[in-house]
Amino acid sequence: MSISTALTSVKNNFTKYLAKGAGAAALGIIAYDSHVIGKLQSDVYSKSRDAEACMERFSNTQYLSSPSVTSSKLKRGVFNLEMEDNTRHFINSAIGYFKGFGSMLINSVIPLGLGLGALFAKGKWAKGSAIGLGIYAVVKFFKDVMGFGHYNDLNQKF
Repeated sequence: MSISTALTSVKNNFTKYLAKGAGAAALGIIAYDSHVIGKLQSDVYSKSRDAEACMERFSNTQYLSSPSVTSSKLKRGVFNLEMEDNTRHFINSAIGYFKGFGSMLINSVIPLGLGLGALFAKGKWAKGSAIGLGIYAVVKFFKDVMGFGHYNDLNQKF
């Protein structure tokens, strides 16, 4: 295949490649945003669950059903073991990541669907999805980035 036939092929299929590129870019942006929100949610969820568990365990060390030095030392030992255990943090961190990642995918369901359509569909469906993705991007830019048509309670005129 010569360079001239390759350029002719690209010229003939330019809209197809443009649609596929738009779909890949949209999916990349959605994946990046979902990953960042997943990391943030992972940290918040695991730390809040650790704090709740430690609070419950500490609360348990503050009272005895009957006076006993042995029970008090056992409760303190269980509390210290709970404080040093990091398996709960690891598991809750994974749970939090998938919660954040999934919630971001749900929040971005329209561009996700349009991006998948632009990337994997064929013919008119891919081009239509790419056009829809472009319209969605323009509306999102003007509404969320520029602030047009977005009601703001903090900056009311009167």
